[in-house]
Amino acid sequence: MDNFNLAYEKEKDEQLPFFTWLSCDTGIGIQTYRKIQRVFGSPKEFFYASDKSLEASGIFGAKALARLYAARRNSNPLRVFDNMLKSGIEYVSYEAKEYPWRLRNTQGCPIGLFVKGNLPEKMETAVSVIGARACSDYGEMVARELGSALGRYKVPLISGMARGVDSLSQIAAVSQGGPSFAVLGGGVDIVYPKESYKLYEYLCKEGGVISEYPPGTAPQKVFFAERNRIISGMSDVVCVVEAREKSGTMITVDCALEQGREVFAVPGRITDCTSKGCNELIKQGAGILTDIEDFVKNYISTYNSSFSMTINIEETVLDPEKEAACIPKEAKSILEVINENSFLPDEIQGKTTLSSYEVMTECMKLAMDGYLTNCGGGRFKISQKGMEFKNKFFINDLR
Repeated sequence: MDNFNLAYEKEKDEQLPFFTWLSCDTGIGIQTYRKIQRVFGSPKEFFYASDKSLEASGIFGAKALARLYAARRNSNPLRVFDNMLKSGIEYVSYEAKEYPWRLRNTQGCPIGLFVKGNLPEKMETAVSVIGARACSDYGEMVARELGSALGRYKVPLISGMARGVDSLSQIAAVSQGGPSFAVLGGGVDIVYPKESYKLYEYLCKEGGVISEYPPGTAPQKVFFAERNRIISGMSDVVCVVEAREKSGTMITVDCALEQGREVFAVPGRITDCTSKGCNELIKQGAGILTDIEDFVKNYISTYNSSFSMTINIEETVLDPEKEAACIPKEAKSILEVINENSFLPDEIQGKTTLSSYEVMTECMKLAMDGYLTNCGGGRFKISQKGMEFKNKFFINDLR
């Protein structure tokens, strides 16, 4: 479930400047932040902790401590945060209820997001549309048609505002009055590429521009690769319009598969280099996107219905102790060792006392009971129901 920090919500205004400092000046990731949270309680307490306390925590080595001391000496979190707000940039921390719930339940999610505009509504299905920057005329046509269809049905479209498929689909979506959100490989105050300026301005007002990087951060190649996990992590479905076999688009697909997202690909001519990635994905079992109107109208509406049913079921779940008693110990041993990433039964067999056959059998049963999701291709992923059960009965920190 979406377990944001209720205690944090009560003192959010007091903590946000120091959370922003963590993102801007320290380069601290989610795993280190969780250690900080356990030892110091909050970003503010961490910022004001004594040098002796930081050393005694055992979280940082000597070099990391030196960088941290410098970051504290040279920073004024309250002033930086105030200037950021004056620039129209908000910060949504990992602990906040506004933080995208899909993204929160992925491995390596950012400790916070810088936002101009808005974030997607929590309960809406979100679709990411990605593809080649140097797309063909065919890819351009499909990107526009797919974006337009998602816009007409008011399905949030998430992409990267890059040249080609990304920006074409987003422009088509907003032209139909649909919501769209761009995840950038630099600061949210820097428009890249420059020709997407009009789209950027529109998204800041009617959609959202999002980044894990502090304002003023210039786009870099490595940042684009890193931001791909956020694009897929905020989505339920990833649609690939065109892609070369080795490209940034395929990096996003890899992230999506690791996160247990469904992937659809648009088939193309076998002689086109920009379609080789899509054709290979289809060959490996990705969904085939051949009828855009049918995909948007039927698949997305079905996904929304299933999601609503899941929420209703979870709200009326059995008494926790009775629920735990209904799950065999073999199934519990599987839930205890998995995390939020998709997996093959053979990948976790060695972490249990079960045979490969028993692991596969229990995974199928857990999927039938709603604790796992069958992703296809023999892979499974823990469901929202499974996450809630795991958080109740196991010490392991799923997040």
